[in-house]
Amino acid sequence: MSEQRTFSKKEISKVLKRASEIQTQKDLYGDQEGLTEQELLQLAKEVGIDQSSLLEALNDYDNPEFDQGYNWLNATSRIQNINTVPGEISDENWEEIIQEIRRITGGIGKVTKVGNSFEWEQRRKELGYKHISLTPQEGRTKLQMVSGWSGMKPIVYMVSFMVPFAITSIFMDGMNLTDGLALLFAAGAGIIGTGFGRVFLKFHFEKQKKMLYDLARGITTRLKSSTKKNRITIEEKEMYSESEHTSSKSSKLQS
Repeated sequence: MSEQRTFSKKEISKVLKRASEIQTQKDLYGDQEGLTEQELLQLAKEVGIDQSSLLEALNDYDNPEFDQGYNWLNATSRIQNINTVPGEISDENWEEIIQEIRRITGGIGKVTKVGNSFEWEQRRKELGYKHISLTPQEGRTKLQMVSGWSGMKPIVYMVSFMVPFAITSIFMDGMNLTDGLALLFAAGAGIIGTGFGRVFLKFHFEKQKKMLYDLARGITTRLKSSTKKNRITIEEKEMYSESEHTSSKSSKLQS
């Protein structure tokens, strides 16, 4: 007779934990490999999660993760993200998307169409730019966003160096120090000032990063909303067409 395997206490704990997870999945999903959005909404309702919270979670899940970090050495001055989001961009909803972009960025930009891609670009002289591209892909949209501000870096560095340099020079002028020593102190103050300049650039980086996140979230919401409206409109037309067809057949039968 074959010997039965003996499980240690640690192994028993792991096996029972895994069995509990499997049982929970079966209770929630049955034998399905996945759930539709409607099924997920129903499931959330059953476990006590309100619809608005789940929709917000779905929206956050569909949005890209902006995990690009700031490089203190190079003072990062460009951030980009490429992702595919739900809903399809079209000529019909492009105007809504533009309005959402303008609302979040607080400005206007140049609107173009290259092939089947919808483009929006904003340039502020040589200080920086933003570029957004939306390309339809079988019911979804490829969203590409870039924000750059390299033209701002030399201005920030110059101001952050010159202001403390000038203030320190004026302060040292009233002290009994040699010109060389006074210049050394002023230069040191200027170098420290550039450090604060990098802090400002870091703040600007985080601001641009949040703006791209808000853009992705806003655009995704608009795309989903317009796609849903189009689907409802098509269904209503089909129902109206079927109703007309049924009425026509009834009229013929009566005549």
